Amino acid sequence: MRRLGNVVILIILAGAISPPIFSQSPAQGIKNVFWQPNDLQQGSVAFITVDLERVPRRVTGKWIGKDLAFFKSDNPKIWYALAGADLETPPGTYDLAVTAVMAGGRVIHSVKKVDIGAANFRSGAVDVPENFVEPDAASKKQIAADEMLKNRAFAHFIVAPQWSGDFVTPIKAKPTDSFGMTRVFNEELTSTHRGTDFPVSEGAPVVVSNSGTVILARELFYEGNCVIVDHGQRFFTIYMHLSKLEVKAGNKLGKGERLGLSGQTGRVTGPHLHMGVRWNGAYLDPTKLLGLTLPSLGPEKRRAATHAR
Repeated sequence: MRRLGNVVILIILAGAISPPIFSQSPAQGIKNVFWQPNDLQQGSVAFITVDLERVPRRVTGKWIGKDLAFFKSDNPKIWYALAGADLETPPGTYDLAVTAVMAGGRVIHSVKKVDIGAANFRSGAVDVPENFVEPDAASKKQIAADEMLKNRAFAHFIVAPQWSGDFVTPIKAKPTDSFGMTRVFNEELTSTHRGTDFPVSEGAPVVVSNSGTVILARELFYEGNCVIVDHGQRFFTIYMHLSKLEVKAGNKLGKGERLGLSGQTGRVTGPHLHMGVRWNGAYLDPTKLLGLTLPSLGPEKRRAATHAR
């Protein structure tokens, strides 16, 4: 009996000092969380996939201090989110936290570590008219009014994703390596370039990169003739310096429909198209978005995403 007692005590002690095991087994409910591309850096767009053991009611998440909005795929056990790391995100490792609410009300969690590497952003000098560096009183008034318009536009929220499939290049031109570039205007003003420039002659057709809703289409001080398109779930594309606008706020566009013509309005050194990508307040590299392979989302999938919220 004494030996049996000693064995029982040893078993209890072994259990007390053994470290807990956090399993990624199906019993936990979330089978896997992964993203493309595999290697992320400052300014990267990330397409995140959550693979669950059972069908959830909804899936939410948090990453780099921002909320993730997931939507259901063809398979109700697989959910997606289109997100990204802002160009000013410090390189390091960040928690990607996913929460799923199951049909019975049970809540399950998963946390994965995501590495964000340092991007190699360039720098250079740019010469522009002096009023774009030291604006006069009238220009300052317009800049302030423009800022209010842009803030209102980026506050717009569509619950379901409007995009479907890959994002396409908005103009027939090759992009420059200009995203994240530190530019010094007239040797006076330092600014970070939050988009990608496509050098092209004035008057070339500019199309929307994916389906969405126009939420701003007007002339702004720095941006010139500018169009902002909402693709749903706080994901926007921005098109600047157009010579002509062919859409207006409220227009619903399909992928590849015309927005206007390229130009050199606003603060520019010559004709080109500036394309920007913004998600949840973060500015992302348009070339990274254009390089992603994304699933096609029909009307049924968009309605399903709306009902899942």
